[in-house]
Amino acid sequence: MKYLKHFMETVKRMFLNTSIRSKVLIIFMVFMLFYVIISAVIYVNVIKNETLSQVRQRSHETTELIRTNINTMIDNANNVSKMMTTSSLIRSYLESDKPSRSLSKSANEVMFNIHITFPNIDSIYLYDLHGSGLRTNKYLTVSSVEDVKKAPWFDELVKLNGGYKIAINAENTLKTYSGKNLVSVMRVLNDLDSLNPIGVLVLNISQDSISDVINETSENGGSSFIILDANNNPVIKNDGAYEMYNPYLGRTSENEDIITINNKRLLVFKSDMPDTGWKIISCTSLSSKWPAIRTLNVLYVLFIGITIFLFIVASLFTANLITLPIKKLINSMQGVANGVFKRVSYNTGNDEIGELKNNYNLMIMEINNLIIKLLDEEKKKRKFELDVLNEQIKPHFLYNTLDNIAYLALSGNNQTVYEAVNALGSFCRISLSKGSEVISLENEVHQIQNYLLLQKLRYGEMISDEYDIAPDTKQIKILKNILQPLVENSIYHGIRPSGEPGFIKISAHINGGCLILSVEDNGVGMDEQEINSISDENLAGNQASFGLRGTIQRLKIHYGTDDIYMVESSKYSGTKITLKIPLEESKDD
Repeated sequence: MKYLKHFMETVKRMFLNTSIRSKVLIIFMVFMLFYVIISAVIYVNVIKNETLSQVRQRSHETTELIRTNINTMIDNANNVSKMMTTSSLIRSYLESDKPSRSLSKSANEVMFNIHITFPNIDSIYLYDLHGSGLRTNKYLTVSSVEDVKKAPWFDELVKLNGGYKIAINAENTLKTYSGKNLVSVMRVLNDLDSLNPIGVLVLNISQDSISDVINETSENGGSSFIILDANNNPVIKNDGAYEMYNPYLGRTSENEDIITINNKRLLVFKSDMPDTGWKIISCTSLSSKWPAIRTLNVLYVLFIGITIFLFIVASLFTANLITLPIKKLINSMQGVANGVFKRVSYNTGNDEIGELKNNYNLMIMEINNLIIKLLDEEKKKRKFELDVLNEQIKPHFLYNTLDNIAYLALSGNNQTVYEAVNALGSFCRISLSKGSEVISLENEVHQIQNYLLLQKLRYGEMISDEYDIAPDTKQIKILKNILQPLVENSIYHGIRPSGEPGFIKISAHINGGCLILSVEDNGVGMDEQEINSISDENLAGNQASFGLRGTIQRLKIHYGTDDIYMVESSKYSGTKITLKIPLEESKDD
């Protein structure tokens, strides 16, 4: 008691020494806290009861709908099996000791037509009692039944006298390579005259169809549904809901109960399916997420918010005359940390806060001007780099081309020289492209054709070319003069060293939002060390691969990405260089 009395005296002394404004705030906060606690306790209890009522109603309705839909699906499968028993071809196949190939084919066509007509049927098995059978399936399904009469369910089906039986995976005599369960509708087919069994029909429904029924029925319901067969095994294999809730389901035998998992309350509702012997179990969270509850939550929060707002307006009106301009200025300054350089535009008058605002705005203006200047300089630098790299490529190509024309002139073949000069002129016209840095892929391919025409005049049949250009890529804009250096490398470093005729293939297609260009040859190829020398981390310092290095640098600068090329090669097996150009950028002029 002594310590409590001392504590109360200390609190009283601190209260008396505070300002009047602080006293009003403290008193109001105590009463407001008391009010909020009492109203919250009442509200939470009302919401719990309302939530339980809505969840119970929703669980009953949804479970009943799921049960009806599943029964309908199984009934449809049963009706399909009945329809198949009336087929004369099916019966002729089963009654024949050694059915002919044409009879087997006709019976199988009947099964296939029925199979494709009913999308919920995963597979159909037809067994005769002579050791053979037919099947049709959407996904690979394997039967372990070699002698149907030895199957564990055969005698039971015979006793049903034409009735059907529901089992999972035909009581484990069927399995799918997907690992998913099958709901098997099985029945015996009897001879119309002797009424003796002549075969067994098994129609299988994939667990995916059952899952689709559950998902479509319970969409946005906030519930998890588990379906158990007559042996309390999950109908849907690898069901996450079953793995989560199964340890808690055995604690109660009631059809309805409330359980707690990981501090979350759930309503468990169980419903039987007499036709199949299955059970449907729904687990629904009692977390007040129903529309009506959310509306009440909004109204409650709005009511508390209005009450607090009235207090704030009444008690802080005067204080805001001073603190509000400062807070706005602070918020504006905090934007600088996120890269937002925005001026403060509200009116503060000519007092000290106004002077602080003006100085801050002046600083923001200077920063923005500096950023603009730096951006302009960076753009100029990037353009200069592009121009320099492009000029490095042009002489490299022209030197080799002029060597070819000189060789032709010495040979005295004027017509060939004319064709070479004409091809070079066409190449230059497209290359200049009125000063544009980009051209269409179609024009770039024409460039390569002109270039290879010049090379073929020198090397003759030693070089052949092939083009695989997707039609939707021809008008895409790309950086000009990017394929010629790669083709030149294929000739001088791939085909010519081999001493044998070779081919060059140019391909273009769109994949994953990128334009994929490739230049492939069947030349001498490269070993692992040579490939490593032109890898992305080593290419910049490789002075021998001038054309490839310049092209890759231009592409990286223009498109702003390092993931731009890939090299595939092996010794004596040719080389393939693939360029990956972002499609959005490549379409810009």
